[in-house]
Amino acid sequence: LELFSKAQKHYYSFSKLAKIWKTNKYSYYNNDVDLCLKPLSLYPESQKVTLIHFKKKYVFRLTDFMNIWLRGLTKNKGLSPDPRYPVNPYVNKPFRKHHLYVVYFKLLDSSFMIPLLIQNFYQLSFNITKFELVNYPTLKDFAINNYLQEEDDFTLFLDIIHMVETFKIELDYAYIDSRMPRTPMKDILITMNPFLKDFLMGALSCNPLTRELSRSSALNGLRCFFNRFPLYGTLQYHGVSCSELSFVEEYGETDIEMSNEISDSELSDSEL
Repeated sequence: LELFSKAQKHYYSFSKLAKIWKTNKYSYYNNDVDLCLKPLSLYPESQKVTLIHFKKKYVFRLTDFMNIWLRGLTKNKGLSPDPRYPVNPYVNKPFRKHHLYVVYFKLLDSSFMIPLLIQNFYQLSFNITKFELVNYPTLKDFAINNYLQEEDDFTLFLDIIHMVETFKIELDYAYIDSRMPRTPMKDILITMNPFLKDFLMGALSCNPLTRELSRSSALNGLRCFFNRFPLYGTLQYHGVSCSELSFVEEYGETDIEMSNEISDSELSDSEL
């Protein structure tokens, strides 16, 4: 037993020496600013963490790393949660579990408040599958918010059409015309976005109380809106003529935008 104890002591001593040697061997990544482009030298050591990743040392501000971490945990595919390990923004490769432990213990020693999702991830030993299973209701709400911010305009426009169609009886058969050109379509997206968020929460949230309240909020908001603007979403309301619509359908909006740009450039040349 004494011999085993000595052998173990020597083993851990050499392991620690090897770790120190590797740490000193690797060079720092050539970057002296945080992700907001502010010099890292402005922050005390208690607000920074150094990680060795792919044989390079990277210095992160703790708040930057927390944002990267949360962005990974709240990733989504469409309206479904798809949590991932945080990714090193300098090399676009995921960090590993030991990196997360280093950062988490550094956060414990700091004055920063650790987000609840990160605490839950730590309590599950940074197991991404268990994390998604336990926190699915919260991640679902994040997925809906991310979807509204990241999805392309045309997909969201179709979602708005579906939303109004779902409540067509309650809205006295109001509708959004699907043939809408790009400019009025963007106006509809901006106007309808708050209602769409409530509608998606009311349809997809895992919390039954959230679903009930959000659906009521979407319906009541849309009812008040269409009572005030009953023709909103029609070609007539947005001033789109049939001839203009036919021209758009025949040539496409890209060609129209290009011709407008050419006309503007010709006008500026003639003025010169």
